[in-house]
Amino acid sequence: MVLKFFLIKDILRGMTFNPGDAPDLLDALQPLLSAAGFPEHLLREVLTTGRPGTPDSKAAEESLQESLAALNNLHRHVESLKTERDELRESFDLASQFQVVLTPHGRLLDLNDTTVNAAQTTRADLLNRPLWDAPWWPRDPGSRAALRSAVARAGFGEATSLNLPARTGGGRPVMLALQFTPVRRGDQVVRVIAEGREITGQVEAVREAHLARAALEALLENVQDGIVACDAEGNLTVFNRMSREMHGLDRAEIDPSQWSRHYDLFEMDGVTPLPQERVPLYRALRGELVQGAEMVIAPRGLARRTVVVSGGPLTGPDEQPLGAVVAMHDITDRQHAEERLRHEALHDRLTGLPNRSLLHSLLEKTMQRFEREPNHPYAVMFLDLDDFKNVNDVYGHLTGDRLLLETAARLKDAVRKTDTVARLGGDEFAVLLDAPCDEVNALRVAERLQRAMARPFRLQRDEVRVSTSIGLANARRAYTRTEEPLRDADTAMYVAKRRGKNRTVLFEQSMHDQAQERVDTERQLREALRDGQFRLHYQPIMELAPGRCVGFEALVRWQHPARGLLGPSAFLDVAERTGLIVPLGAWVLREASRQLLEWQTDPQLAKLLVSVNLSGQQLQVEAGGEHDLLAMNFPDGLHLEITETSLVDTPEAMRTMRALHHRGVPLMLDDFGTGFASLAAAQRFPVHTLKIDRSFVAPLPGDGDDRHSAIVASVVTLARHMSLQVVAEGVETPEQARAVQDLGCQFAQGFLFARPVEAEVAAAFARARP
Repeated sequence: MVLKFFLIKDILRGMTFNPGDAPDLLDALQPLLSAAGFPEHLLREVLTTGRPGTPDSKAAEESLQESLAALNNLHRHVESLKTERDELRESFDLASQFQVVLTPHGRLLDLNDTTVNAAQTTRADLLNRPLWDAPWWPRDPGSRAALRSAVARAGFGEATSLNLPARTGGGRPVMLALQFTPVRRGDQVVRVIAEGREITGQVEAVREAHLARAALEALLENVQDGIVACDAEGNLTVFNRMSREMHGLDRAEIDPSQWSRHYDLFEMDGVTPLPQERVPLYRALRGELVQGAEMVIAPRGLARRTVVVSGGPLTGPDEQPLGAVVAMHDITDRQHAEERLRHEALHDRLTGLPNRSLLHSLLEKTMQRFEREPNHPYAVMFLDLDDFKNVNDVYGHLTGDRLLLETAARLKDAVRKTDTVARLGGDEFAVLLDAPCDEVNALRVAERLQRAMARPFRLQRDEVRVSTSIGLANARRAYTRTEEPLRDADTAMYVAKRRGKNRTVLFEQSMHDQAQERVDTERQLREALRDGQFRLHYQPIMELAPGRCVGFEALVRWQHPARGLLGPSAFLDVAERTGLIVPLGAWVLREASRQLLEWQTDPQLAKLLVSVNLSGQQLQVEAGGEHDLLAMNFPDGLHLEITETSLVDTPEAMRTMRALHHRGVPLMLDDFGTGFASLAAAQRFPVHTLKIDRSFVAPLPGDGDDRHSAIVASVVTLARHMSLQVVAEGVETPEQARAVQDLGCQFAQGFLFARPVEAEVAAAFARARP
């Protein structure tokens, strides 16, 4: 028996337990040991002291031996449960989620390590505190009240959830999704388990999604295009502000399904209704990619809008159809602008008449019809206002524009309804005489035009007559391009001007031949400039009283390789019309300057002056251009002559003339008295000398008619009062020389003294008349 007790002692010694576990272990062993006759007090002694007493009976020893095996198995089970409990505790503490055990009233019974660390205090400091007083919660009353409410509901047996902000152990703010689960024992809730899962990322994602949706809605409402979308069933899901404005709905809300009742759609002609299969949103819903479709929206009672539409179908990641979306860009204003541009491209801005482009288009159709129907001829007129430039010079360009407007109205009233009046630019007009118009009818229309233009124009307070030169070209089989009849009418118009203006000239083939000759002259002029075929001759300017040569006027000549020496009348007109006068004039200036400098090295010729004629085109060369007058060096004694009719009242011309005057270059006003406003020109432009035109000198001494003498005397008096010198041109007889001298003119030039001669002869002439 003692051996058994010691065996029990050894077994119990091999068992590891806490004395505090004795009551529970005694309860577990009592049934076994009682059945073996082992006294309870002895077992309690063994469990509490580890030393067994002396057994009372042999039966108890035998029973105990049998039970010890079961006791050992029980011990191992208890140890396994303790290990499992410890593992569960370790998992509880190591869990990354917020986990606490509460009383039904919300006091903390247990917390895992993660929760304790978040509080940055000890577990003992937290136990038995109300959950809402824990340090990881925000201190605002709203959060505390929400926690108390959730715990109270769980304490009454209701599973509750709550999202609440909190802070981690490192102070990082997080959002927790809390779940409160009641634990029941019978009908009573004995504790509440609270678990918290961090949902910061999800909450931020939801917030960002809301922000993105708000931004998208704001973008859709403020974008300048109409955006319309529908779901897979065709029900509208997006109908933004611009879409509503396009349909005249302002800020009104409409049921997307009722959208189609508020508008009508048309093709671009604005008349043909747009069928459903061509509606862009419907096409996009069918899977079509819509690009640049144009249509007209016609809100009832409002102005129509023209839109260009692009869009396509909407699909999910798995290509599942989700609907369709289209964007409508309002091009109404652009379309109106394009229409205005088209009109402006085909019509003159000032008068509203068809311009050159539209005239060519109409003429082309007329010529095609004439080719099919030779019995329906046509005619083309080219009109140019005579001396219109003088109107601008005297009255200004605004008044000149008013005269052009009145001219356009008169021309339209004078032609037939089937005819077209066009403005080609400046003071040039054209008339297309359509619907059968032979030569006789064309001349009748031209006569009506001349009569209409013969009436005086009221300009400011003056009545001014402005005549018209008209060139007329009738239909010909030979014409194949629109440029040809216009060219011939233009040619006839210039013939009318050369014949004295204010007349109508019918085109003849010889005129074309002359025009071809001018083209050939232009080509040869270019070659002459390149090959140096020009020469300068010099005509003396005489001081009448002593008969002294004071200088020369440089006059250009062309040494033509085939036609010999040509005077300016053979080529200057072509040079002016083609712009070749600018490089030619620059060459004359350079050559005259060179010759003057050479003469100035001779003491007998040192005081000579040389005058050079300038073209109005030379005054308008842009600053820094190849032939800019202000970029040239002019020697002392070089004078520049400007004909009154070539003066151009433009900023460039005025700038050049004033700059030359400030540099001390003397300016002569040539052909004085032949222009429209001689006195005004003499006053406005910085001239040094007036050269009286030969037309006033030729009638002198007058044979009893004192009118020409009075004109010359007036010019001399005017010049004296303005401190200007006067040169009489075209003096061919001694009587003319004495007449101009008697009238007070100090200087003269003309054939009486010498014809233009080469430089060597001119130098000898000057030496003989010092």
